[in-house]
Amino acid sequence: MKNTKVYVDFITEKLKKLLSIDSPTGYTKDAIAWLKAEYEAMGYAPVITTKGGLLVQLAKGCEGNGGVLVETHTDTLGGMVCQIKANGRLKITPIGGLRAENVETENCRVVTKFDGVIEGTAQLINASTHVNEKYADTQRTFDTVEIVLDEPVPDAEDVKKLGVRTGDYVCFEPRTRVTKSGYIKSRFLDDKLSV
Repeated sequence: MKNTKVYVDFITEKLKKLLSIDSPTGYTKDAIAWLKAEYEAMGYAPVITTKGGLLVQLAKGCEGNGGVLVETHTDTLGGMVCQIKANGRLKITPIGGLRAENVETENCRVVTKFDGVIEGTAQLINASTHVNEKYADTQRTFDTVEIVLDEPVPDAEDVKKLGVRTGDYVCFEPRTRVTKSGYIKSRFLDDKLSV
């Protein structure tokens, strides 16, 4: 039983680290690089494939002997900037099955191509319940939910000065937490837990 706890603790710590690495579909290079280094530290010889995946042979001598292939994915849901609005807010398009109602009020990071990461928050356009009489009735879509950057950017030009462009990835906080009883709560457990 003691060995089981050691393995579970090891897996949980590695999972928390992997979950903290942004990796929406099309932007998995950082997660793959981290995984490659982790497998190398354990003595394996992982190979990054042409498509950017990671291939690791965990047991020797499996060639032609009925080996088992386990395939998992490190990519997650996310968004991509599709418009920088005149007011400095960002309209995004979903990557994967991301739904606007699942990210409203969530913290996010915009990964720029050359200028680093800019933090922000997804929120309903006209998010003030005191002013917006239709707040509760507004359908949450990516036409009604926008990204507000955590920077003083009152217009599109100021956003562009930060290096934000259409096509930049938008990554949402995984909010990973492990309870006292060992339950893992997080976005993107599918399929980083299997990895």
